[in-house]
Amino acid sequence: MADQQFKDRYGPWAAVAGASTGLGAAFADELAQRGLNVVLVARRGALMEETAEKIRAKHGVEVKPVVLDLADSDADAQFASAVEGLEIGFFIYNAALEPQGLFVDEDRDSLIGNIVVNCITPTLLVKQLAPGMIERKRGGIVLVSSLGALQGIKVFAAYGAAKSYELILGEGLWDEFREHGVDACTLVVGATSTPVFLERQKQMKQPSKEDMEAVFGSGGVTEPFTPEQVAASLFPQLGTGPRVFANPDDEKAAEFMASMPRADTVAMMGKISSMFWE
Repeated sequence: MADQQFKDRYGPWAAVAGASTGLGAAFADELAQRGLNVVLVARRGALMEETAEKIRAKHGVEVKPVVLDLADSDADAQFASAVEGLEIGFFIYNAALEPQGLFVDEDRDSLIGNIVVNCITPTLLVKQLAPGMIERKRGGIVLVSSLGALQGIKVFAAYGAAKSYELILGEGLWDEFREHGVDACTLVVGATSTPVFLERQKQMKQPSKEDMEAVFGSGGVTEPFTPEQVAASLFPQLGTGPRVFANPDDEKAAEFMASMPRADTVAMMGKISSMFWE
């Protein structure tokens, strides 16, 4: 799709929630490259302003940073106030809160935050933005989910469950909204070399080569995509279906796991997560 066609279909403004660095910043850059003005939403104002300045200088579009904690109970109201008067035709919810550890060891606030950021806030923000898109008969909504949403997963049980909600919500919205000219979908993302991921790698255990090959085979683990690769993968897939994958290798892995008995799939994913985190 040519940039002007993209702008006519999804502009004039896009909003990206979870956009200070990494994947969210890459999404914002891709949208700006296609001629859309961009609202950036995140907690870390200084980092977000740096991202905004880079996008303005590179693409010559308007960029509006909105400092907002998406774990706040009134995040949707704060967002509505911040973007009042803007015609937002494209929305990406990229934010995530990721509790990590055995479920019984997780604290109450972490579990609640997981549900708020990964379930409640995206639901309410889509509820806020979708009516305008439907009325205009054009627009796009993307919820960013995870490979961890495709099955239960030890060490990330609550996170996987919350991202599964997001996955299914996006699929349902695809069917509801498509007759109104609005492209909705869920983007399933695997390992991505974001700043958060790279920092976490320092805390991960380093399994032996023998253990790795026992689980993954001689091919080893698929290399993480960069944020730029993930962001670029999304736009050619808009309107193609309810669920799209950033990495074709992840889609193949998902198809393979779906063909296995469920108990085997969950146990295998638990073994993988335990190798790195438990």
